[in-house]
Order: sequence, then C-alpha cells, then structure tokens
Amino acid sequence: MFCRGGIEVKIAEISSRRPIAIFMLLTAVVFLGFISFQHLKLDFLPQIEYPYAVVITTYMGAGTEEVEELVTKPLEGYISSTPGVRRFTSMSMDSVSFILVEFDWNVKTSEAVGRLSRYVDLATRDLPEGANPVVVEFDPSLLPVYAFSTEDDYEDVVSKIKRLPEVASVEVMGKPEKIVEVILDQEKIKRFDVDPSLIETILSGNLVYPFGYVSDSEGNIYPVSVDGRFENIEDLKNTIVGFRGVKYQSLLQGKVPNILVPVRLRNIAEVNITNESVQGEVRVNGKKASLIAIYKRSGANTVKTVREIKRILRDSKINYIEAMNQAYYTERAIDNLLKNLLYGFIAAFVVVLIFLKDFTSTIVTSFSIPLSLTITFVLLYAFGLNLDTLTLGGLIMALGMLVDNSIVVFENIYRHRSLGDPIPDAARKGAGEVWLAILASTLTTVSVFLPIVFFTGFVVRLFKYFAIAFVFALSSSLFVSTVVVPAGTRWIKPRRGKLTEALQKHYRKALEWCLKRKKLVLVISFALVAISVIYLLSKPLGFLPSFQTNLMVIDVKLPSQSSYEKTTEAVEQIEDYLNKHRNEYKISSFYSEVGITNIYSQIMGRGQNEARIMVNLGGSRREFAKNREKLKNAISQLNIPEAKIEVLEQSQQIYEILGYPVTIEVRGDDLSLIQEKAKEIFERLRELQEVKKIQIRNSFEKEVLHVKIDRNKALMNGVVTGQVFLDLQTYLLGKKIGTLRTEEGTLPIVLKKAKSLSPEDLSKISLTGLKGDVSLGAVSNISRETLPSIVEHSDGERVVYVDLVSIEGSIGEVAKKVENLLNEIDLSGVKVEITGQKSFMDEAFSELQYVVYIAIALVYMILAAQFESFTLPFIIFFTIPFAVVGVAFAVFVNGYSLNVPVLVGLLTLSGTVVNNAIVMLTRIEQIRQEKGLLEATLEGAQSRLRPILMTTFTTIVALLPTALSHAEGSEIESPISWVVIFGMLISMLFTLFVIPVIYTAIRRKVRV
Repeated sequence: MFCRGGIEVKIAEISSRRPIAIFMLLTAVVFLGFISFQHLKLDFLPQIEYPYAVVITTYMGAGTEEVEELVTKPLEGYISSTPGVRRFTSMSMDSVSFILVEFDWNVKTSEAVGRLSRYVDLATRDLPEGANPVVVEFDPSLLPVYAFSTEDDYEDVVSKIKRLPEVASVEVMGKPEKIVEVILDQEKIKRFDVDPSLIETILSGNLVYPFGYVSDSEGNIYPVSVDGRFENIEDLKNTIVGFRGVKYQSLLQGKVPNILVPVRLRNIAEVNITNESVQGEVRVNGKKASLIAIYKRSGANTVKTVREIKRILRDSKINYIEAMNQAYYTERAIDNLLKNLLYGFIAAFVVVLIFLKDFTSTIVTSFSIPLSLTITFVLLYAFGLNLDTLTLGGLIMALGMLVDNSIVVFENIYRHRSLGDPIPDAARKGAGEVWLAILASTLTTVSVFLPIVFFTGFVVRLFKYFAIAFVFALSSSLFVSTVVVPAGTRWIKPRRGKLTEALQKHYRKALEWCLKRKKLVLVISFALVAISVIYLLSKPLGFLPSFQTNLMVIDVKLPSQSSYEKTTEAVEQIEDYLNKHRNEYKISSFYSEVGITNIYSQIMGRGQNEARIMVNLGGSRREFAKNREKLKNAISQLNIPEAKIEVLEQSQQIYEILGYPVTIEVRGDDLSLIQEKAKEIFERLRELQEVKKIQIRNSFEKEVLHVKIDRNKALMNGVVTGQVFLDLQTYLLGKKIGTLRTEEGTLPIVLKKAKSLSPEDLSKISLTGLKGDVSLGAVSNISRETLPSIVEHSDGERVVYVDLVSIEGSIGEVAKKVENLLNEIDLSGVKVEITGQKSFMDEAFSELQYVVYIAIALVYMILAAQFESFTLPFIIFFTIPFAVVGVAFAVFVNGYSLNVPVLVGLLTLSGTVVNNAIVMLTRIEQIRQEKGLLEATLEGAQSRLRPILMTTFTTIVALLPTALSHAEGSEIESPISWVVIFGMLISMLFTLFVIPVIYTAIRRKVRV
C-alpha cells in the first residue's frame, strides 16, 4: 500500500547527491520566471469572452413608436430565430433602435456574432429605406479606457495614440463639427420676390458627378465628369439663386420675362462658417472643453494601454487634465495583492522559523514558496493568462500551502537524520515514505477545482482563473518538495526543540483522554457540525461584494423640456461647489457630460435635460470612501431649482454585465397597462426598509408637438404629403447640399429656411404648393402630446424595468421580500420576472453547488485509489463537515451573507482540510504494520503533530495580510481568506483529536 521505491525516491536521492546540478536547474527556472513575470499583462479581470452583441440602427427623423414598429420589431423577429441566442433586449427611441443580444456562454462569440450578422442582413429587406443596422460585438472595453482634456493643440498627440496597436479608436467629445450654414431670411425672400423652390434647386447643384465615357475615332476613351461645386464661400454668397418675380414653374414652362433681375444668395440669406447644432456639451473641472476619449481593442491589456497613452502625453509635453483612467483602480488593486503576497511569504517564513528553530533549515523549506510562484509565473505566461485580481487571488490562497509538501518531506527527512541515517539514505527514505501522501494531498486539493471547467456561467468562468493559478502553484510545490528539499538535506541539522517535545507529550495525553471518551467527543463534534449547518442555511444568500472605486458619479436631471443650456446652468452650480472644496474632499479632477454628447449617451436614453458629472477622488481606499460619503451628503443638500440630483458609486467592469442588484421586469403587450403595474410595484417596493434607491428605468416622458396632416386639405391647397416632409426638414433639421472647400477644410453646407422657431411659429411655416404657398396650420392639426422617450422590449415583448439600484442587506434576502410583495399585487394582464444580479446569483449558486458535489466525489476517488480502501477515505472525509464549523464561525464573526466568495472558500477547504488527515492516517497505517491499533494511532498522530501545526499555521498566517486588508483588490479575496483561515484552524483541531477517535472506532469493526 505504501511505496518505498520508485522514480520519486530516485529523484530525491539524486537531488541529495547533486545539489549543484539542482542549483543550476533552479537558476534557469528563476530566470524564466523573472522574464515571464515582466511580460505578464496586468488587468482587473481575466480576459474572457463576453457573449454579447449589439444591433444599432439609425432611422433619422423617426419617432419612438415609428422606430419600434418599423425597425425594432422586424429585427427582433429575425434575431429570435438565430441559433445560439439566449435572450435579447431592445430600446427604441427617436431615430435609433438599440438591441442587446446575449448568446449562450458556451458558444464562441465571434462565430455567434457572424451568424447574427447574416440574419440581420436578411432582415434589412423588411426595413424602411434609410434604416441600416450595424452589428457590433460588445464587451466592457467599449467604454473609454482613458480620457483627458487639454487646451493645447492635440491633433499630433491623437494621431500618435491612434497608431498604438492596443487602441481601437479615439473620440473627441465636446468639439462640435464645423459647417457652412446657410440661413434663409423669409422676410427678404418675400421682399425680393424670389421663389423658394428655385433657391433650393439651384443650391442643390453643388456636386460633382461622373457621366460615363466618350470616345474618339481612334478608339480613345475619355471619362466625363460634371463639376457644379462652389469654389469658395464668396462664390457661394455671390451665386444667383433666383430672379425677382420669376417662379420656378414659369422657368420650366419657358415663360421667361425679357428683363431678369438676378438675386444673389447674400441678398436673402446669412452665410457663415459655424459650429453644427449640438444637444449637449462636455465640461472639465468646471469649464467647457474638449474631451479626448480612448477606446482599447477587445482583448488589449488595460494597464499597458493606459501606460502607453500616458507615455505619449508625457513625451508631447502638453498640459492636460486626466478625466478618466480605468487602469488606476486596477494598478492599485494589483499592487496591493502583490504586497499581500510578499507579506504572506514573510509571515509564513517566520512561522516555519519558529517551529524549526534553525535559519538554514527554514530557508531550505521556505524556499519552496518563491520557487513555486516563479514556476507558476512561467506557466501563466505560457498559457497566455493575465496577472489580475483573480489569478493573484488564487496565488494568495495557495501561498501558505506551497510550503506544506516541503514541510512534510523535510520533517520525514529530519526524522531519519535524527535517527542517524546518512544524507542520501535520509533523503531516499524520507521522500519515499511520504511521497504518496503528498501526491494524494496535492491531487485532492487540485481536483476540487477541476469541475469548474465543465460549467459556463459568468461567475464560474471568472473563478476558473482563480482555480487555474491555484492549481499551477500547488502542482509546482509538489515538484519543489521532491527536488529542492532533498537537495538541501546536507544542511539540515538534527535538532529537536524542547518545546516541540513538550507539545507532543501534552498532545498525546489529550488524545488519550479523547480516545477513552469516544462517545462524548463524537456527540460534541457532530452537534457542533449540525449547529453550524443550521446556522449557515439560515443565512441569507448574497452575491459578490461591491468594489469601492475612486470614481464618483453625480446624475443631474431637470424637467423633460429643459434645453442643455438650462441643464448646464444647474451643473455649473455643482461644479462651483466641487472647485471650492477640492482640497477638502481630495478631488483630483472631474468632468461633466451635459445633454447628448455622443452615441453612447443617446443609446442610454439621455436627453438635453440630463447631465452626468464624473468625480475622481484621490487618497487611499479608506480616504476616498470617507470623502465620497461626505461629498454625497453635501451635494444632496444643494438647493438647485427644478434639479433632481443623485449621487452614485461608479462600478467596475463586472457590474456593467451583471446589472442592478434586483430588477423586476414587467412585460406585456399593452404599454399603458405595464406602465401602470410598474408604478404600482414601484410604490410598494419603496416602502421596504432594505430598499435605499429604486427607479423605473427610462420612465421619463416628453411633451412633443404632434403634426397630423389632413391629406384632403393638403391636396385641395396643392400640397402633397411628401412635400410637407421636405419643407419641414429644411426648416427644422436643415438640408445638406454638398460640401465646400474652406480654410478650415472641406465642410458640409447646411441649408435652413429659418434660424430658430418657437412652438407658435410652427403653424406659420410656409409650404410650397402647386397653387402657391400655404401655411402648415392650414393643412394640419397641431397638438401637444406626452409620449415615452424610450420603449423597451425583452425577448420581443414590451417591458418596463423596476430597478433596485441600492439595497441594504443581501440580494437573496431582499429578493425574497420582493417575491412576497409581488404575490400580494394583482398582476393580471402582465408577466413579471425578477432578474438583475439576482439571476446571475441563482446561476452561480446552482453551478457551484454541483461543483462542490463533483469535487467531493473526485476527492473520495483519489483517496480510495491511494489507500486501496473504501473506508479510510470515508474517515478522512469527516474533516470536511468539521471545516464547516470554521466556515460558520467566519461568517458569524465577519457578518457575511452566504455569498459566492464564501462558497469558493468552502470549495477550497474541501480539497485542503483533508491533507492533514491524509498525512496522519498514512503514518498511522505504516506503524500499524508493526504495532497495535491504539499504540499506532497515538504514535502516528504524535509524530505528525509538528508538520500538521506547521502546515496549518503557515497557511493561516500567510492569508492574514489579505484577510485583514481593506485596500483595493481585497473585496473578493478577503472573505475567501477568512473562510479558509477559520476552516483550516477548526478543522485542524478536529483532525488532531476527533479523526483518531473515528479511526479507532471504525478500525475495530472494519478491516480497513
């Protein structure tokens, strides 16, 4: 059953005989590890494929309902039949349809997007002319990775940034495009008696057009192009656009008066180079500015991208203000975790030194930690993985365990040296006797993470990288314990401390007491397990801890009819406060997006009446958390007329995917009914004490002027409906009539029939008819209507979302109360579903539950194979429920809910707490070949006391820096660390005193 020879024994013997060869091997490994570490990419989260795509369609001039009926619904019909689509949601708004498509997590996103594109192409035949959908693969990198503002010339800097291989695009926000604006003066047109139709016809000839080819008699071909473009702005102003008293129809019929009085454009219009009409602006540190936003390529490394951008900015020597930096939090989180890794190593080294009381022996044993980490860096780089919060978390969890195998091997070699064996024999015997034990303990620890490979949920996919790093590190430690420790045996001095001997004597007496009172020990033990399980099952379910970043968001909203200029006035009051108190709150910078500044703000449904201020706070995590709360209270108390102000915490990438803690989807066909039910749910939910902030998403409405054309009246006045649309376009939106070469580049020419219009002016708009001009009011009914700004769908059905944006307590607890409340409401005629982070939590718990079951089965199979027994693994398995006592204690002390980090900690424990029992029972079984059951149990347990104490306390102490940390990056690792610490500590006590009791009780009845 226990191997005393084999390749591992020969490796140990060779290592002890050839320490210089081993040293050279390790030198090469360290060199490769250093190179690999330098080339590892730094990022906050692992680079995983997000199975999302967006279908964006612009249909200019169409209202919300027209976009929904003519664009969104036809597209959804084709999307619903696309293979691999899990679900889809849509937003229809003025001129834009936005559909977010989620694929199954187990599909390759690029292939799924390709299929979706083909189905969307088929849908274009059912869409109106001018509606052209675009399919884009979506991931959080679609958000800017970096943004800055400068008053210096930035064109050269932007061109250099664009050339970076990591950069996908650069967007300049807050800088309106230049245009040549031609505004007709209707009074002057009447005074000069010019036909407006002729003006537009003449100006529309501003183009160059190819007209095929001509050939001469010799067969030569000559392309023909006709150029009617204006030469410059003066040429445009001096263009003849009509004649006094001459109608366009008269010219077409050849009725031309003998004397023509030309009228030039400058006589009846203002012609200027100006900024294009905008619906918003960008402000930096309280001043109107341009904001340069940089987007990285999908898969590009965030930290490296930002470092390259900042290098270019530094080299260019321009003065700039940093407005957004996604790498800031990532760098601080990674730095903090690397420090915890270093502190953990130092702490583990001290623990080993305390036990061994010999500096040389401690170095030989503890060297396994940095060496195992070095090998792990090589493996991470070889497999193309990043150094992120989850891979580093895996390394930290493994840190204290990296020395476990080395301690067990060292202890056994130490024992043989103490018995007087020469170095090669001590190395051969010491490594050989425990080889299967450390192999089994490593395999059991590693195997618990193997089932993660078979699950595809978002959260489990994230923790897969935690598991990979953990597995790499533990596997490396097995190699180190077999090769390095035996090589260092020549420096091991047989020394037995009095403290260790005293400890062993006291432990033997305590164990004898337990063995004499088996029933009492077992009853107390299983009672504790039962109480712990009941306590844990009573705890509410949670999901993931929140990530406290240095970014704070202030949302400002005014009445729906407010212009962005009016919104800016409200924003300026907040900006003044921020500037006056910059030092007090350690504000490094802030920028404001007022109104509609880019396509992203339009897609998110933002109007001119809304603004968002992004505030970057400096200092440590505790400082900006404290200052955020103070600033939040101060901003909330500002008295700004008509302004609704909300202060939010900016989330990291992970929450861009997961959504709000709890979302209630209210679906149905009748929009007014689902809005009514959503409002009722909203009113009931806001009464819950746990709900801190609640909203009906995109619930704002807008007052519109609805022009209903009376076709009969229009025709009686010689006006066709199509002409009404064309005239209104020129009055309200402007009509592009080609381009013009200017000193500022080639600019579009935009023709407008009026500078600005009031609601009262709308009915007075002059339309061109066959019988002469007629007012819009004469052929239509103009009324004011209140309509939704956005209509949303979920899987093709109209939907209204009620979001619990901020809650107190766990998601599971709040979701349960929401479910109970929904049962009390009459929801006939609508469908209701709870989604958001709650749905991701349910999926994660379901998958992790199966992971734990499969992991336990794998551990049992490995132990059964090692011991060639079905009963011994069963005995060892009792350490897992005993570890649950520690988990319950960790949850109780720290006030955790039963969340994902706690489950990951429990999963980690299920593979590690068995190790002490494996080492103990392996030794007991060896002694059993020569002595009786009771004596073998006492002697075997006593001989493994020191290695068990050392391995347990090195793991615990190595995790303490991370467990106690409140810095960036500790949000997930700290709860896992506490669970593992308490689980290992309590399980160790049960292993030392209860496992021998169970072993002797079963061993007397069953031949193991």
